[in-house]
Formats: sequence, C-alpha cells, structure tokens
Amino acid sequence: MALGARAGVVRQRRNSRAGGLALASALCLAASCRDLPADTFSCLGVNLAGAEFGTEAPGYSNASPGQHGEAYIFPSKETVRWFADRGLKVLRLPLAWERLQPEPAGPLEPTYTQRVLEFLDLAQLYDGRVVLDLHAYGRYRMDAHGDVQELVVGDPLDPERGVMAEHLADLWIRVAARVHDHPALLAYGLMNEPHDMGGADWHATSSEVVRALRAAGDRNWIWVAGDGWSKASEWGVHNPQRPWVDDPLERTAYEAHVYFDADSSGRYMLSYSDELTMDPDAAARGRQRLEPFAAWCERNGVRGVVGEFGVPWYDEGWLPVLDDFLTAVQTQGMTACAWAGGDWWGDYPLSLQSRGGREVAPLRAMLQRVPAAGH
Repeated sequence: MALGARAGVVRQRRNSRAGGLALASALCLAASCRDLPADTFSCLGVNLAGAEFGTEAPGYSNASPGQHGEAYIFPSKETVRWFADRGLKVLRLPLAWERLQPEPAGPLEPTYTQRVLEFLDLAQLYDGRVVLDLHAYGRYRMDAHGDVQELVVGDPLDPERGVMAEHLADLWIRVAARVHDHPALLAYGLMNEPHDMGGADWHATSSEVVRALRAAGDRNWIWVAGDGWSKASEWGVHNPQRPWVDDPLERTAYEAHVYFDADSSGRYMLSYSDELTMDPDAAARGRQRLEPFAAWCERNGVRGVVGEFGVPWYDEGWLPVLDDFLTAVQTQGMTACAWAGGDWWGDYPLSLQSRGGREVAPLRAMLQRVPAAGH
C-alpha cells in the first residue's frame, strides 16, 4: 500500500497450483491454519502497518528517517494479540528500507532491527507467522548533501551512484543473517509494489536477489511481487508469460495485490453504489480481478499469494465483492493478507482495527472463513 501516514490521515495510493494441492489448501484455510507449518499457505492474514509510516513526508530520506513514536510505530502487543486471537496469524509487516539500512550495502540500523526482532518474538508468543515486507516500491530515498533523491533499484542510468540489485541483495542477506532461523518467520517479501521502474528491470533484479540468498545458504520462502504495482488484474501486462525466478529450492511465491475500486488503487474515492452505477459489472470484480494472476500461477505451476486486499469498513456494499474474492482465493489455495491493521489508522477507510471494541464489517466477513477463531 502506498504512502504511509500518521493516524487519522487517509493514505493515498499511486496509480497455485491446481487439483489436489488446491483442495488441500482450501481445507487448510477452512481450518483457520490452526497449526501453521513452515510452508504455510492458504491462510487468511493481515498486514500490520506502522513501521513504514512517514516515508512520504517532505524531507524523508536515509539521513532523516523520523523518530519511532513520532513518525512511525511498530504494531503493539495488543494489536498483534487482537488479530491472532481471531485466527489471523499470518502477519505481513511493512518495513522502511532507509530505516532498516541507512546506507546501501552498509550495516543494519541496530534499533530498528531490534524492533523487527521483537515483533517476531511477539508474533511467536501468539503462534503467528511473519512476512517481512520491504515496503519501498522499488525505490530508496537517498540524501545527497541535503537534496533527497528517489533512486529506482537497478536503474542503469547511474550505476555508480545508484542503488542496484546487489544493494537489495545485500540488504536481504544481512536481514536473513539475523532472522533466518526465527520460529515466527514465514517469508521474506523482497519488495512491495514495484512500479514505473524506468530503465530498471525488476524481474532481473528480483531474480538476482533470490539467487544471492540461495547462494548464501538461506532456505526460507521468498515472496516476489510483480511489477506494475503488483496488480493481479494486470499481471500479464507488466510481467513475463513465464515465471522469472529460478529458485533451486522451489520456495519462491509470486505476490499480487487486489483492490476492487475502479482503478484498482485502493483509494475507494467513490461509494460502491456510485461504482455500480458507472460499471454494472462491479459486483463481479472480486473474482475477476484475481483471475489473471491465478490463471498465470496455475498455468505455470507456481505458488501465488495475495499480499494486500481490502474494502472500506464503512461501505457494506463492497462486502459481497469481498466475499466473492475470498471464495476465489480459497478455491485457488492462496494465502491472502488483508490491508490493514495498525495502531495509528484512526478513520482510515481500509483500517481493520476495532471500532468501539467491535470488529468492522470486512473483518467479520473474513472471520467467517476462519471458524477456529470462534466466529
């Protein structure tokens, strides 16, 4: 999800396998993934945002990353417990690259890294599994003598001063060295929503990072997002016909995102009623938006995951669309993480935080799919 923000500020977005595996995965989803194995798939989860907030603030860069508790916040124990108690134990944690690694190819920042480790410990306490999501959109914001430059990863225009594939690989190798054997770790999310990469080739970059992690001996699952904002509905437009990562361990999953508003941005500028007036087929978007990505995964015999999806909590017209999407996800045997929980959301339309101590309607719809949570 694009553009982190403080509480109460709406964040704006910029514009599988078939057969027996799918059946077994659907059964796992229906069982709410009570006993999450190391290869957990086919579960509903939730993004817990906050550690990536503030990255669109004026002047934000590796030299001015903001302070914890002021510009950003890690999810609290109460938030983690609240979602885990309801059976949502796959937790996608968005992270800011500049805070995690203040200099490309340099050491990890100790305090931010420690907070990541503490979150993993917290997730383990509640039987959760964590996807560490680098929420950077294929970019690194570098301070150059007071001038903030947004560098596209792998852009060949200035490889000496830029941020290249080897820098992203360096980051993940350093992160893996700290977390690779943590019981709560589920996967590395290499990069959130790469888009508009210019002369850079995201597919070559992500493939190089996976090779580097395997060469370093890491065996954990890796989630590789598609180009073009990772839109499931446009998967074939922005990504090759065939899988582009050659993983000798076959432990790579491809990640897409699904939103149901007209431009698939997740901003939901119009009500469902208005959208339906403009597009009589809007009610079918839940399944239709997922289909191009799901078909690609099935055709190529690879794992697919949905890193983000969501609908406004206050507009129940979207609930049938959401339910149709969840049915399609279940049929495909995919893990899907809703956007989003987090302590600072306030009235943000896609917030899944409780309101007045009660679950919001989209969350209630999800929990119908996780009977072990007691709903």
